[in-house]
Amino acid sequence: MNAVRGEPQAEEKTAASARPRACESNLSMRRQPFFYLAVALTIGILVDRWCAPARALVSIIASASIIASIKFVIARRSAAASVALLASFAALGALLSFNQRTDTNATRLKQLYDAQITANDPVELTGVMVAPPEPAPELYYLDIAAESIRARDDTIAATGRVRLMVSLASDEAKDEFNDLHLDYGSRVRMLVRLERARAFNNPGSPDFNEFLERRGYDFKGTIKSPLLIERAGRASVNGLLAALYHLRLRMMTAIDSAFNARVAGTMKAMLTGNRYFLDRETSERLRESATFHTLVIAGLHIGIIAWALLRIPVTINDWRRRRSKTTRAGITRTAVALFVLWAYAVMVGLAAPVTRATVMITIGLIGPLLFRRAASINTVSLAAFTMLALEPALVADSGFQLSFIAVAAIVALALPLIDKLRAIGEWRPSADTPHPPSCSPAVRSFAETIFWDERAFNKEMRRAAVRYHLIKSRAARGLGLLRLQWLARGVVTLVITSTAIQLATLPLMAIYFNRAAPVGVLLNIFAGLLTAILMIVCIATITVGAVASGIAAPLRSIVVAAHHLLINAIVPFLTVPGATFRVANYEGWQSIIYAAYFAPLVLLAILIDRWHPLDDAATRGRGDAAEERGDAVEVRVLSKGERVLPASRRLRVSASFACALAIGIAAVGVVRPASVAATGKLTVHFLDVGQGDAALVVFPRGSTMLVDAGGEIRFNARDSDNNLKKQSDNDESEADFNDDAFSIGEAVVSRFLWSQGRTRVDYLLVTHADADHIGGFADVIKNFQIGQAIVGHAPTADAEFDLFARSLARRGVPLATVSAGERFELEGVSIEVLWPQRAAQFPITSSNNDSVVVRLSYGSVSIMLAGDIEEASERAIIESGANLRSDVLKVPHHGSKTSSTESFINAVAPRCAVISVGERSRFGHPNREVVDRYLARGVRLFQTGRDGTVTVETDGVTLAVGTYKSNP
Repeated sequence: MNAVRGEPQAEEKTAASARPRACESNLSMRRQPFFYLAVALTIGILVDRWCAPARALVSIIASASIIASIKFVIARRSAAASVALLASFAALGALLSFNQRTDTNATRLKQLYDAQITANDPVELTGVMVAPPEPAPELYYLDIAAESIRARDDTIAATGRVRLMVSLASDEAKDEFNDLHLDYGSRVRMLVRLERARAFNNPGSPDFNEFLERRGYDFKGTIKSPLLIERAGRASVNGLLAALYHLRLRMMTAIDSAFNARVAGTMKAMLTGNRYFLDRETSERLRESATFHTLVIAGLHIGIIAWALLRIPVTINDWRRRRSKTTRAGITRTAVALFVLWAYAVMVGLAAPVTRATVMITIGLIGPLLFRRAASINTVSLAAFTMLALEPALVADSGFQLSFIAVAAIVALALPLIDKLRAIGEWRPSADTPHPPSCSPAVRSFAETIFWDERAFNKEMRRAAVRYHLIKSRAARGLGLLRLQWLARGVVTLVITSTAIQLATLPLMAIYFNRAAPVGVLLNIFAGLLTAILMIVCIATITVGAVASGIAAPLRSIVVAAHHLLINAIVPFLTVPGATFRVANYEGWQSIIYAAYFAPLVLLAILIDRWHPLDDAATRGRGDAAEERGDAVEVRVLSKGERVLPASRRLRVSASFACALAIGIAAVGVVRPASVAATGKLTVHFLDVGQGDAALVVFPRGSTMLVDAGGEIRFNARDSDNNLKKQSDNDESEADFNDDAFSIGEAVVSRFLWSQGRTRVDYLLVTHADADHIGGFADVIKNFQIGQAIVGHAPTADAEFDLFARSLARRGVPLATVSAGERFELEGVSIEVLWPQRAAQFPITSSNNDSVVVRLSYGSVSIMLAGDIEEASERAIIESGANLRSDVLKVPHHGSKTSSTESFINAVAPRCAVISVGERSRFGHPNREVVDRYLARGVRLFQTGRDGTVTVETDGVTLAVGTYKSNP
């Protein structure tokens, strides 16, 4: 290779020096200031949440940074001033987070809880309803702003908000509640038990208390009867809010009147934010297809409403001409649209995704009217900055995270890429772009196919003084003639956008929902279009139906058909391997992998931002001209057929391939965490599942056995925790991406297994068919690969067991039975079945005294899992003559007074005993006398509800016991 170099002419110098400013990165701080400010604020908030630095230290850093930035500005050191300014905003974020975290208002309910409120004792609460009663199946929710509480004969002024559930299981209770005529602004006095949200202290388990706090609630509570509520007058209210709240309730009533229960539940979620009436199958199908976000009011829904308000013609003039935002009519329509959008956002609750979308649309609409069109990244960042400054705790909200990361992917990846492709496809010679785009022929052909308008070009040439011909993609001409280019352009745009969203939200989907759904790239396009149809046509249906029900019938049919398509879109893909699957997640320090995942995505955004195909072409053109003049050129002797790319383009291609490879590797790493390595020890994790049993046995070489999976014992009224779970935005975010009904098997047992990096369970052992033992297995079977299921008695008529058996059959999992006297060996561990006896009568039962009892022996250490056996079975096991000596005992029947007899405890003689029961059992477990029996014998006693997961580990000689919660 030979090179000849010369001095470029003056005009070339001028053009070259001017070009970097013209091609300034779209990601520069000058163009996107709020991006960097929002990042700095977020870092400060995270530092405070993770490290809790002293306020004085943060204040000093903030002051020093501000002073330094002012000095650097005066000294015209812009880079140093920018760094100092960002440091000051990081310190500001830490201060805002500190102030919120340490709010110690003495009258707040959460401050009064330990001093004045006893967990299980009712208190008299007086307060004002901050919204109308929220309907749910067979119950209502009341949001109360506290004014005072009366406890222990003392009345104390109180502040804070509580969410109360009123059960209406009978018609009489419904009438009593309706007679109260409760509404927004009603002052009420009631007898209620205030309590914190239920917590499950296991790795991976959700924290409902954090959910309550993020929603602004101090406590939740249950009112057993409407008779315990008394109206005590009415407070002054905001008239506009009252009108919006009543409009929302009327909308829900109209939806119920227009559609069947299944469709109505979906439409109430999609339009009003009430997800309590969602059909379970609907929720599950949408989660499998990663389209559950269509039911969570967020950016998609706000965008559809904004589009309808601004784009759908409403007058004859609108039909005749396109509206310009700079006209008086355009400004008026924009103002009306913004008023409607904010009214709607307030009406549905101002959740993080709703607020983000509304703020962004507001900035996007006002910007062009007042100044210029705001840069999209800056718009997103300004919305995030504003929300975090007002509510720093949002940084931990899954709905906030999903919402902003999804939009960031659109504005940093999808839109810039689409713009670059459009520039390539629409290229024609001009003074600014005289040379064809510099890119591969494949990229150019693709871009031209999508964006080149042959018909418009020919029309322009017929009017032009100078005519010329351009050779463009044949496919572009063909699509143009068929008038299908708009469709291809829309599909490509949606695919690129959906892919960007799926890539960017993959780590959050793994963390919060343990799901990956590659099929979502396609289904989200379909779901987005159907959501727009459902929302617009549903509103039209209930509006027209109020006037002429006959005219509304065809519209109602459209809604029903679109709903059917939305719910069943995943069905053809359910049998496709890898279309949608559950994934394990990282815990502890390993979760840094999720942050590292974004590094190649950021690199991709930078590469797209710095890709200027038209500018590269101009640079190449100047090089060709220089070559003709004999100026600075590079001369290469090439063999025949050899093709050499410019160095900058070779570097860009190499970086693109490396970036794509890194994204692929990172994605595989996110969805395929390595499971816990075999330790050579026998380990048993006793999980906190509230009232119920669940234990994971890990054998020395890594095989696993799940003994029971917890479950819910159903009462007439739905548990309030279950329905609080429904309201979470995490909302998904999938942006709510939360379960429509709380499930122990999904949210506790499965999430624990995923936190261990597991996607397979080798054996399921069901001790007996009570709901609090077998109920969680349906979700475990659905979420994991299962080797074999084992039971003692297979009952002939039991609803819970039938559900379990059907779940096994759907997944093709074999079912075996065991009985007393059988013995197995697995990876050096002896498994001895002590109970039950083989079923000898019909019908076969599977109750407490039919529980499977097993004794695991590894070396000289033994562990007994005693199910729910009671006194009769304990006596029979002792009389069988089997060796019952065990170092660790899972206490029978949650420590109830009907079990753990003195003779049984003496026969087992445990060193440690684990009681599987919630911190506050509805049934009074464990019984005080039973606890005293163990303590009197020097047994070290653990309780899952108090201690969290209890982990027992042995190498066959030594025994170690640890708990998830560290207790003094």
